[in-house]
Amino acid sequence: MQMNRREWLAAAGIGTFSILGWNFSTVRPDQEKAASRKADLVITGLRVTPIALPDPPILAASGCHGPYFLRNVVEIETGDGVAGIGETHGGESVTKALELSRGIVAGQSAFAYQKFGLQVAKLGLGCYAGVELACLDAIGKATGRRLCELLGGPVRDPVEFAAYLFFRYAADHPKLLADPRVADGRGRGEKAFDPWGEIRTPQAMAELAWQFQQRWGFRCFKLKAGVLPPEVELEALRAIKDRLGGQPLLRIDPNERWKVETALRIGGELKKLPLEYYEDPVSGQEAMAEVRKQTGLRMSTNSCVTGFRHIPKAIETRPIDVVLCDHHVWGGIPACQALGKLCESLGWGVSQHSNSHAGITMAAMVHVAAVMPQLTCASDTHYPWLVEGSDLIEGGKLRIVAGRMEVPGAPGLGVHLDRDQLARAHEVYKKCGMRRRDDAHTMRLVEPTWQPALF
Repeated sequence: MQMNRREWLAAAGIGTFSILGWNFSTVRPDQEKAASRKADLVITGLRVTPIALPDPPILAASGCHGPYFLRNVVEIETGDGVAGIGETHGGESVTKALELSRGIVAGQSAFAYQKFGLQVAKLGLGCYAGVELACLDAIGKATGRRLCELLGGPVRDPVEFAAYLFFRYAADHPKLLADPRVADGRGRGEKAFDPWGEIRTPQAMAELAWQFQQRWGFRCFKLKAGVLPPEVELEALRAIKDRLGGQPLLRIDPNERWKVETALRIGGELKKLPLEYYEDPVSGQEAMAEVRKQTGLRMSTNSCVTGFRHIPKAIETRPIDVVLCDHHVWGGIPACQALGKLCESLGWGVSQHSNSHAGITMAAMVHVAAVMPQLTCASDTHYPWLVEGSDLIEGGKLRIVAGRMEVPGAPGLGVHLDRDQLARAHEVYKKCGMRRRDDAHTMRLVEPTWQPALF
């Protein structure tokens, strides 16, 4: 006899989450296995919590990261008492979009995240990604299945990540500590919130790579370039290779800050290194295609192909060999799976893009990598840069061992919110006054005349 959905689903958790009172309780794994045969997962409430988490002064073509990075945490509750959590881009505009989405999702089933998601996506793909993730988490908890199992099952576990190396200032740089936006107890010496110090020479970068390898076991190393003169950044890659010995996989990402002639000159030297791919040295598909053609190097992007609308032109211009997917940007996790199939047909490889994020997004990225057969390049992640003790999930940060992360074992995303940490991060958000990212502003605190420029 065929069972209907009501008969098949198992709801979890006897948590309360009133749309009026917002009385939250954490759904535990043993509760997630509890059977209830009336789970329709109709959404009765959605809560958005904007947060600010401490950010090291790492450098990119856009400038220097500010004292905090911003995120939005999304929580949904259903009439069956099952909650779901998500995390997405920060900033006031995303917060407002998520608040507007409440009227769209109320009364809808979490199972219909793609149906009502058409309206949510009009508010922004980052908004949609946060809501979708919360729905998938709730569905997983209700069925007792991990998110990756809802999406076809893992094709790999654990999954590999790359070390993401940045030039940077020391965390206790006096001009950065004087930033009026700082709203915590950070300071000099032992009060600095990380031990990495200033990294602005090839030798210091090579030492950082060695430290990352020793601590987390990475075998692939990506250098964020477009910061120092290109020859210095090239020398940093050489120093990393020598410091690590053997043939570590190397990547370099100048964030479109190089001229074509610079990219060609440096590209010729990159051929002598164990380069996995050359990411966005120049701006635009045509320029990328020119560098790809003349150097013969494998090219990747998170800039010139960032949506399905860009693919038809890329088929003609042939600028890349690898696409960096991001479920916040491409329209959710199933959209990334669709991208993987399309990339396979085009002969493109797939990796994952990362920006500063907390453990909810980290868990989601692990699930994404687990379910995409085409994602054979180690994914980027900023997670090692997340200051110890600041993550939002119970139990502290997820572990990276031998450069890999295991798919969380509990239903849904497999992680739970630490409500004390969430409250602290929200309080910092209110105090620091940051409402959007502005790397140029922070950079000028240290170098007042700094301007973004092409090398």
